[in-house]
Amino acid sequence: MHLKLNSPRVRENPGFYTPFAWPTGEFQNLPAIETRDDLGFLNLLDHRRTKRTFAALSAELLSQFLWRTARTQGIAESAYGFDLEQRPTPSAGAIHPIHLLIHRPGVDEWSRYDGRQHGLINVPGSAKLFHELAEQCDRTLFAAEATRVLLVAEPGKTGAKYNDGESLVWRDSGALLAVMALVSEALGCTFCPLGITGEPWAGHVAPAGILTGVGMALIGGPA
Repeated sequence: MHLKLNSPRVRENPGFYTPFAWPTGEFQNLPAIETRDDLGFLNLLDHRRTKRTFAALSAELLSQFLWRTARTQGIAESAYGFDLEQRPTPSAGAIHPIHLLIHRPGVDEWSRYDGRQHGLINVPGSAKLFHELAEQCDRTLFAAEATRVLLVAEPGKTGAKYNDGESLVWRDSGALLAVMALVSEALGCTFCPLGITGEPWAGHVAPAGILTGVGMALIGGPA
């Protein structure tokens, strides 16, 4: 399965679009919501906001962030050539085709998160390979102290189970970014998804057609 899209860019000249006007039907009120501060996760949803000012992220908070979002909680054998996995985030078919690559400030090389061993594995040559990607990140949102998170999909895993499964990979990416945003808020960290996909650089990590970038984000410690 081949999955590749260009990174979105802000238009130089704003477009104009008239939103669809839904037909007017009967309106039904829903029960009023009582405002409370002791609802835990629901209260977290009320206060989550994208933030664009970043402080350095400690190793302890990075560990918590990755543990809460992407660790392997359980595995099961499959007929697809790889194990299915249970992780904190949902994934179509329990396949989890997305790898997380981490770039910390002041460190040249990027690292891949290993959710089974809960550790970071250096990606040799990534400093040079992702040099232009880092520049694109800075042009999108300059944040010298932020830790970069690159989502790299392996679409062939999803394609082993599903025909026309491209959209499932993108839905996996969206679900993962959403969970990351909520975990960051719970940890008191700042978090901002970026519009760029990481392509074409993410795809150069492996032979053509195996990997592709499906999103990026920045995370920082409490301001």
